[in-house]
Amino acid sequence: MDKTLVVAYNDNRAWCVSQANDDVYEVHSHPSMLVDVIKRTCSCFQWQINEFPCSHAVVAFRNNRRNIYDSIDSTFSIDTFQAIYSETIYPIPTVERSMFNPAEYLIAPPTSKRPPGRPKRKRISSKGEVVQRIRCGRCKKLGNHNRKTCKEPL
Repeated sequence: MDKTLVVAYNDNRAWCVSQANDDVYEVHSHPSMLVDVIKRTCSCFQWQINEFPCSHAVVAFRNNRRNIYDSIDSTFSIDTFQAIYSETIYPIPTVERSMFNPAEYLIAPPTSKRPPGRPKRKRISSKGEVVQRIRCGRCKKLGNHNRKTCKEPL
């Protein structure tokens, strides 16, 4: 989490900060955000969701020479991390499952009906597909027919 603070501290140097009062700051980013240091809120809601200062809060702390580490929740401290993992962590035992029978889970293919009428002779081209134009050997015109399928009168 310390790396996240360092990245937020270094990447957002171009943002300007306006101070509304002792605790409320406006960070001029795109769009502008409102940061309340005492309530630990930001109008981007990332500080409230993650309980970790967002980049707008870091910029507000940096420009007003406040200590950013005072605003970080104690759950992100090394002492809390060590206290969590100081106790023994027991493995979760395997839960017995019934044997897998593939016959019970056989999925049949979907039933398909043939559409009514004669099948189409010409394939329908996909969207964006370029139809190659060829020159007929009989009528010498450019199109999508050849000598065998030519219907032009001579």
